[in-house]
Amino acid sequence: MLPAGMLFLLLFSLLFSDWKRLRIFYRIQIMKKTLFLFFFFGFLLLAAHLIYPFALRAVFLVKGTAKITSDFAERAARPNTMLFLVAKNEDGVPVAVKKILNPIFPVDFQMTPSDLILPDILTKKIYMEAFLNSHGELGVFKNDDLKGSIKKTIFIFSKHNNIIIDTPGAK
Repeated sequence: MLPAGMLFLLLFSLLFSDWKRLRIFYRIQIMKKTLFLFFFFGFLLLAAHLIYPFALRAVFLVKGTAKITSDFAERAARPNTMLFLVAKNEDGVPVAVKKILNPIFPVDFQMTPSDLILPDILTKKIYMEAFLNSHGELGVFKNDDLKGSIKKTIFIFSKHNNIIIDTPGAK
């Protein structure tokens, strides 16, 4: 028979070694959970980064009214007049264009994802401009052309926007 002190040391060493094993086991389990959470949130972050441009395209809907000042109403009533509504991203690059032939002012407009020309560089805030001309060339500002804009940035899903066409072309 073993003496009591020896028996105590033997039981203590067995318990201590099991405790040591349990501590290692729990550390491994905690590391597994931490690693799983790390990869899970990393995957979510990557998915959000990749899906963000597609989400912007899906929610693109700008509604509003284009108005013209009474000084230029005669120019707008001419035949073959074209109203171009241009949405530019925050860097000033056009991302969407809507063309309306022979507009009767005030014109209610709606820009949808089908009006996007460069959807990859769409940002959540945009600038809106309107160009009225009779030659059909966008980007060429001639004598009888008119333009207007919204001075502040608007969100890509905004409604009730008012563009006032009030700037004549240079003569």
